[in-house]
Amino acid sequence: MTSQLACCLFLIIFTQLSVTAAEKKGFTWKDHPDQKVADLYYNGQPVLQYVYPFDKSTPETFHDTYKVFHHVYSPQSGTVITKGPGGKYTHHRGLYVGWNKTSFDGKTLDFWHCKNGAHLRHDKFISMQGGPDAGTMTAEIHWEDGDGKPVIIETRKVTVTPIKVSSSEAPAWQIDWQTTLQSKRGEITLDGDRQHAGFQYRAAQPVAESNNATYVRPEGSPQQPAPYQVSDRTDPDKHVNLGWLAMSYDIDGKHYNVEYMEDPNVPKPSRYSERPYGRFGAFFDTKIDESHPLKMNYRLIVSEGKTPSQSEVQKRYDQFVSSLKKQDS
Repeated sequence: MTSQLACCLFLIIFTQLSVTAAEKKGFTWKDHPDQKVADLYYNGQPVLQYVYPFDKSTPETFHDTYKVFHHVYSPQSGTVITKGPGGKYTHHRGLYVGWNKTSFDGKTLDFWHCKNGAHLRHDKFISMQGGPDAGTMTAEIHWEDGDGKPVIIETRKVTVTPIKVSSSEAPAWQIDWQTTLQSKRGEITLDGDRQHAGFQYRAAQPVAESNNATYVRPEGSPQQPAPYQVSDRTDPDKHVNLGWLAMSYDIDGKHYNVEYMEDPNVPKPSRYSERPYGRFGAFFDTKIDESHPLKMNYRLIVSEGKTPSQSEVQKRYDQFVSSLKKQDS
């Protein structure tokens, strides 16, 4: 086991053991400023972990901490089902966002692989709220160059609510992700490709060792369970503007599902990507400046058990789109 994987496992175990009896009702947050992780619990069970250390004292610690991300826990077993540092494609970490071609002032930075000192650094919590029905956190995250100067200020709001998706007594997690990217360097072009940009999800490392991820897609898309893999170089206009995409995978005999839903108002084309090792999501290119930030809305539904049908996911996606329209009215 590598040092970074051991450290990540320690943080997960540490925070799982730190729930007290008084915190076992509804949603509660517990921040651990010494470890730089914040955990969301529902009735005492872990739901999300916001991972935000930043340490550039050595190349190894910088590698392990160059981006913030969210771990996701299973709604039933309470085990972590996403990947942190290390493993196949170490830069894939849980729920995360970035663009590998972020250009301004004649230069380009990589906020996906975080090369040449580029990094995403947690700056502060704006709010952390719990309650019987939902748990919400909002954080300010600085996308900085190698000199530590902000290029983009991200405001990230993540809200979790429990919902029923099957006859099981255990809920599913409905995760609403809202990100606003504000330029601090004039006009910025966000570009890249569908494998290295956008908002994406990465399943835990055991999925990469067995390549067992399968997919459900909207009507009109390829319908085979195996990943539909396209290239931006040879097929740039394929697998675009889906609206939603669902992935299922197995870890230690348990079956997990993640439904990924995208706001129809994001810039187009939105290019989707899916891989057998459990990384999937969508990317688009756009421009921002100080007076025109980028606002991104996504919803993920995480469940354990039977793979959802196309019609079930479509219904939940339609509900998501309807909720966005209500927010705008």
